[in-house]
Amino acid sequence: MRWNYQKDIDYSQINKESVKDNKFLFYLVTIASFIEITSDEYAKNLSQYYNDNKEAVNWLQNKWEKEEIQHGESLKKYVQTVWSDFDWQKAYELFLKDYIPLCKSENFQPTKAKEMLARMIVETGTSTFYRALEAYAKEVNEPVLAKIAYNIYKDEVDHYSYFDRYFKLYNENEKNKRGDIVKVIYSRLKEVDNEDAYLAFNAICKTKKGKECEKKDYEEFKKTINEFAKKYYPYNMSIKMLLHPLSLNKTVEKAMVPTIRGAIKILGL
Repeated sequence: MRWNYQKDIDYSQINKESVKDNKFLFYLVTIASFIEITSDEYAKNLSQYYNDNKEAVNWLQNKWEKEEIQHGESLKKYVQTVWSDFDWQKAYELFLKDYIPLCKSENFQPTKAKEMLARMIVETGTSTFYRALEAYAKEVNEPVLAKIAYNIYKDEVDHYSYFDRYFKLYNENEKNKRGDIVKVIYSRLKEVDNEDAYLAFNAICKTKKGKECEKKDYEEFKKTINEFAKKYYPYNMSIKMLLHPLSLNKTVEKAMVPTIRGAIKILGL
């Protein structure tokens, strides 16, 4: 792997004073740690789906899965270092109970090229999220979180490139048209506000408060995320990654930027 969180991240240098009372950041990083560390479930299903391609399976199992799990481990250690009174393991087990049933291959796209495309859209979301988190961490003067976020961002961009490669490979046979590609992109973007984050948020609430989270609590969290995105989200980077699979010429791509940017904002990104 390109980096090792146990060797390359000095958690003793965390500026705890700048983040320990930041409730929004606590939820944001903890939710991310839950989802990232459970990537082995998706890796297992993806490996089964692409069992006709030994190279892809090897990459999924020995590169993608290991790096995604390291993302979760690095964030987990961050949470346990800054908010040491929070029972991360208890909350994670609550999350896992509800989350695992959602990790089914039945939820994949109907063809292999389309599923690779869907993974590209997921990686677009994660890479841009961690880019935004890096910027936020720098602004609140927390360099350790900024370094973790930057490392994860670089990994996610690399993963995007691999999924792009396999998308093109499978699409040589499937020959999906631009309209088909747009439908997959749009369907994945609509899933931004999916169950994953809510289940993680609710598990954290149960652990901290001993009860289910109230709807208003989660709505308030989402509102704060929207404010976070307005200030830190790298829209241009996101648009470029979303348009890439369409293989548009530069003139058409430039003309589509305002439309894509508007769609991203409407969908809450």
